[in-house]
Amino acid sequence: MSVMASDQAKRNLFFYGILAVTLMPLLGMPLLATLEFPFNQSLLIGLLIFAGGVGHVASTACLYADKSVRQFMAPIKWRFYALPAACLIATGCAIYFGASLEISQAIIAGLFMIHLAWLHFHYQRQNYGLVAFTAASTGNRVPKSFSNILLLPALAGVLAITPPLVGNAMHDEDYLAAAQNIMYVVACVIYAIGAALLVRLLASNRTAFSHPRIALMTAAAFLFFLPAIVISDSDYAFWSYAMAHGFQYLPMVFTVAGGAKPSWKVAITFVISVVIGGFALHRLAGNQALFLSGILLTWVHFILDARIWRMTNPDSRKLLRERFEFLFA
Repeated sequence: MSVMASDQAKRNLFFYGILAVTLMPLLGMPLLATLEFPFNQSLLIGLLIFAGGVGHVASTACLYADKSVRQFMAPIKWRFYALPAACLIATGCAIYFGASLEISQAIIAGLFMIHLAWLHFHYQRQNYGLVAFTAASTGNRVPKSFSNILLLPALAGVLAITPPLVGNAMHDEDYLAAAQNIMYVVACVIYAIGAALLVRLLASNRTAFSHPRIALMTAAAFLFFLPAIVISDSDYAFWSYAMAHGFQYLPMVFTVAGGAKPSWKVAITFVISVVIGGFALHRLAGNQALFLSGILLTWVHFILDARIWRMTNPDSRKLLRERFEFLFA
């Protein structure tokens, strides 16, 4: 097989693989909600949530198994070493001592709402990156304004899903009940504005979005948070796109960490990090300090990712172009 044919095969595998893991939870979870399938009574759903949630956050640790990535991290030790180490120490303390601590419910709710806002922003930045990668694989480039338009459905999603999720976390369904209806209406308006702006952008940049792959990934990115608007069951709504995000991330991070060939170091690092994360999750019930530690660890994941995947930075761009050379050929 020629190099060109090999790269084309890799591009096909990348695109169809990412599209498949995006659409399966985005379509499957709403279907189960429509069928009124009990959310908490499925071992398979639990395992998928664990892999897409804890697993994808923990998989960031796999990057440390790759020598080239460590060299990339070396000049920024505070970000890639000191910050994760401090959060891991705090998590360890929370596991063993946190159950005895009393933390204000207002503090927990406030941090959780900040977390949800950052989480949805993080999800949509990854979606934009995937659209940009897909465009690059076809020799195209999407307009920069598309990145800003994609933030509108993310904002709509977080406004619609925050009241029920915070109520569940606080074990008080009425916690944000007074604001829920107005937040939902605002979410619908913002989503509609985003749709109008996207239509106008597509009309004025038809060539940039004309390739079927770019069009499909664009549609998936814009409709990513639609379950938060149209599904009343907040568990099914949230995890439909949370799992899609996690399953998108896993092949991306394994490609960066493992290079062109599968790596046992990456596999072993992933298993260890997931087991540790699973242990912490198992001890989570009733431990408010550990709940906050989990939020902080996820924020560390955000901070590390923001540097690694920033194509505007020369070092990041060099690393990603090397690992995803088959896309940019």
